[in-house]
Amino acid sequence: MEHLLNGAWVVLQPMNFLMILIGLIFGLVVGILPGFGSPMGCALLIPFTFSLAPIQGILIMVAMFATSTYAGSITSILYKIPGEAPGIATTFDGYEMTKQGRAGLALGTAIFSSCLGGIFGVITLILIAPRLSAVALTFGDAEYFGMAVLGLSVCAGIGGGSALKNVLSGLAGLFLATWGIDDVTGVERFTFGTETLIMGISFVPAIIGLFAIGEVFEYVETSLKDKGKQKLQMQEKVKIGLPPFREIWRMKWLYLRSAILGNFLGVLPGIGAMAAAFFGYSEAVRWSKNPEKFGTGIIDGVAAPETANNAAAAGTMVPLLTLGIPGNAFTAVMTGAFIIHGIRPGPMMMIQEPDLVNSIFAGMFFSNILIILAGIIGIKFLVKVLNIAYSKVGAIILLFCVIGSYSIRNSMTDVFITFCFGLLGYFMRKYGYGLAPMVLGMILGPLCESSFQRAMIISDKNFIEVATRPLTGAMLAFALISLCYPWIRELIKILRTGKRVRGVK
Repeated sequence: MEHLLNGAWVVLQPMNFLMILIGLIFGLVVGILPGFGSPMGCALLIPFTFSLAPIQGILIMVAMFATSTYAGSITSILYKIPGEAPGIATTFDGYEMTKQGRAGLALGTAIFSSCLGGIFGVITLILIAPRLSAVALTFGDAEYFGMAVLGLSVCAGIGGGSALKNVLSGLAGLFLATWGIDDVTGVERFTFGTETLIMGISFVPAIIGLFAIGEVFEYVETSLKDKGKQKLQMQEKVKIGLPPFREIWRMKWLYLRSAILGNFLGVLPGIGAMAAAFFGYSEAVRWSKNPEKFGTGIIDGVAAPETANNAAAAGTMVPLLTLGIPGNAFTAVMTGAFIIHGIRPGPMMMIQEPDLVNSIFAGMFFSNILIILAGIIGIKFLVKVLNIAYSKVGAIILLFCVIGSYSIRNSMTDVFITFCFGLLGYFMRKYGYGLAPMVLGMILGPLCESSFQRAMIISDKNFIEVATRPLTGAMLAFALISLCYPWIRELIKILRTGKRVRGVK
């Protein structure tokens, strides 16, 4: 406790606290710009921290990370453009709420949920970081495979549309995830003789295309029907407000479940905030009494992914600080920042420099509290765009999509991928195929495939041995039940009332 209080005192020193505020502002910009990302933001900050004290340089980076993870939800809700990859899941219900004139409630829910998830993650980091990291390291390839299948099993129930179409969409996402070089065997697949697809389909341009470009195409079609008068949403003023207490209390188990799940997934190396957001969303669907409402604009669909991804952001620091193992791209860059400042993260850091470690904990804690301030400042300016005719907003969105896609690898191929997926997203919407299952397949597909291949190699190609591992078997069994749940629900409904459940075919 003494070290923790000392850490808080260090953070509250004027210059150190100023670094947190600068990190918050920079993180807001990083999170809003599509394709930029916190790893790139961290890399850009490192040269500017050379002349700073080690704690100041680290504080500015952790503040940027916390805010950028949240800030992606702003554009996800207002424009259906995920600034940061973890914000993708927030678009499913957040943007629908904006179209219904409830953008203020969606934004307020995202702010509160992000703050809550981040604080939970930091508290967990302080209390049980070494133990949590040790548990994460016990996960083998078989357990990773079971966890990925469990996440994919919710495809049928996401979005409230046809369960069959959602499953087909998820399978399409899994198929797209196989393009490029196989991570285990090194074999090229579906590269069509071109070097641009050797590394597979670039994920961020694909997502920008599916959601942002596809949405623009849909609005263009709508505006042609109403003579260009279409606006982003039909209310003159967005009043940002936190969700009412009765809604927070109703979602108490959702918040707890998402925070615990996100924090644990953040600890697992290679998982990170993006997968945590989708797991948080999928579990919210799984445990909901009305799963068919997800994807139609309910605050549960904003609260779950935002809580999970911010809890995961704190969780990613656990293996870095306790074992010296970077769990994702951001912490890999952070490792370099630590070394540049003469600090080697790992077990000895926890023992030799407890004040520094606890200053980092305190900095993350204050950064997550200040998310509320950063969110209100950023939203205050962005919401003014909502009443501009979409013919103008759409052009700006297209410009940012092109810039964001190109900036990832400085490749026009990524821009081409963005527009191809934009066209795909437009037709998927038109014919009732869910985008969320496809994205879920593309995210979890590589993890599922590579983990399964390695598990089979270790077990000498004995699938029974893999599937009967206690934790893996439990997750696979639960996944099967979850996948079939929409049809089971339909059968129960027919037996009880003789009526079909809406959206299940």
